Amino acid sequence: MEKFIQNAGRALARVRTATNDFLNERIGGNRGNLIFFLVCVYILFILLVSAVINFRSLIDHYQIYLGLLLALVLAILWVAVFYESESHMVKDGHGFTMERLKRPRMKFHLLDLDPDGRKELERILLGRNVLTKINFTMGNKSGESANHRLLFVLFDEIIVGGITEITGERKQEFFQFLQNSFLMNGEPINPNTLKSSFSSWKADQEKTNSKNQRKLVKQMLGKA
Repeated sequence: MEKFIQNAGRALARVRTATNDFLNERIGGNRGNLIFFLVCVYILFILLVSAVINFRSLIDHYQIYLGLLLALVLAILWVAVFYESESHMVKDGHGFTMERLKRPRMKFHLLDLDPDGRKELERILLGRNVLTKINFTMGNKSGESANHRLLFVLFDEIIVGGITEITGERKQEFFQFLQNSFLMNGEPINPNTLKSSFSSWKADQEKTNSKNQRKLVKQMLGKA
């Protein structure tokens, strides 16, 4: 069953990709053009059906045409609703592809996340933006502030491809995503501190403390 679902998913993805390419390249992604295209298809279909059943018997088969007209209206309505939902999904998504993790194996308490923080992290794992910022409280050795490095390890583990190699605009998008999603001990994330912490974190990957942090995060995610 799982193999069937995977194959069906890939096939549907190919169909959706081809459809999106056609709509974007040929229709221009414009709803007016799409509706015009559907009406043209409907008219062509009507002409073909009429040719088959004889043009002079249109009145006798008016139920067929009414049914086809209803189908066209429903198709246009569905396309309009579908594209409207796509725009909302884009707005609600954070733009990073997440690893597929088994929620029951996750141990949120290892990162001191409260129930609200857990719910918001689950939204992130589903590819969505948070509704309210997660208050991240696990501290540095000094205990004076929350630990940026643990967040870096967390997202290095849950973002497909990790974050250690991201650069340029993508890195800025990641930093903005963190600022939009987290508070550090109740305070907004300082973008300047974020940049310097990220550089230091990348340079310290082989240190014992960094390895212990990754071990903790993997335990929390149910990977270890």
